Amino acid sequence: MPKLINRYGVVDVNGTDGWLEYTGDAGAIPAGAKVLLPLTEFREFSGTWQKHVGAKGALGVRLTPSDDPALIANDLDKLALIAVEFPAFTDGRGYSTATLLRERYGYKGELRAVGDVLRDQIFLMSRSGFTTFALRNDQSVEKALAAFNDFSSYYQHAADRFVYQHALPLAA
Repeated sequence: MPKLINRYGVVDVNGTDGWLEYTGDAGAIPAGAKVLLPLTEFREFSGTWQKHVGAKGALGVRLTPSDDPALIANDLDKLALIAVEFPAFTDGRGYSTATLLRERYGYKGELRAVGDVLRDQIFLMSRSGFTTFALRNDQSVEKALAAFNDFSSYYQHAADRFVYQHALPLAA
């Protein structure tokens, strides 16, 4: 299981943070759970899932690189988590998805990078608006946490300004 971190430390060493990923068997998801749904399942059955999880549970969506975040733009208030998949470290479409969710659609909730998430990507993923990171199994938590301090300032604003009140200052 990947380790789940944010800029402040380890969130969950099991990588789930209590979220159950829907894999086709709705009976395996208990009532009141926090459930992470594929985009197609969320779009087709969001009302049913909302009733199933109730007030004690929560809904999340997992987006693949080919999923258009505009398809959930009107439902962002229903989502406690959006997980964006990085199938390979060379696939950068997740950065664009994160930026769109933060800047264009105003998503304020948890945005999680999942899949092939490496230490070298953490700083830029954070700048794109990601708040949690499910590290690939071979990645060191300590080195990944150090990545948040790779740079002391930057030259342009990014989507993290919508998430962190104390984002790094712009360089003079």
